[in-house]
Amino acid sequence: MTEPKVEPIDKNKLPWYYRLILKIPGSEFVESTSSGIFWGLIVPVFLVLEFALNITLLLFFPFPTNIALVLIIPAAILLVFLRVSMERFINWWNSTVDNSFEWNIEKTVPEYLDLLKKREEKKE
Repeated sequence: MTEPKVEPIDKNKLPWYYRLILKIPGSEFVESTSSGIFWGLIVPVFLVLEFALNITLLLFFPFPTNIALVLIIPAAILLVFLRVSMERFINWWNSTVDNSFEWNIEKTVPEYLDLLKKREEKKE
């Protein structure tokens, strides 16, 4: 019995609900280099402020309306989090599964030594 071959993920062959999540706009800021600051600093402060807003919405609106209003912001944050997590997982999976990278030490070491020589010559 043979093991199934592991292949990279093609975004176009995913089920429709995954493709829909990957099309969520506005998450480019979160995927940038400041994503650690965003998820570690901005989102917690935003959620604390949103908690105060939720208390206000729950008290001032009637029953069905207040629940709908309270769920909008956390649902939007959850969708952005899902999109970023899926994008990162797909990128990680494709880079891990794709074995196009070869360790050719005989070729790499002389190139690296030449690069070091050129760097030393520039310093002089």
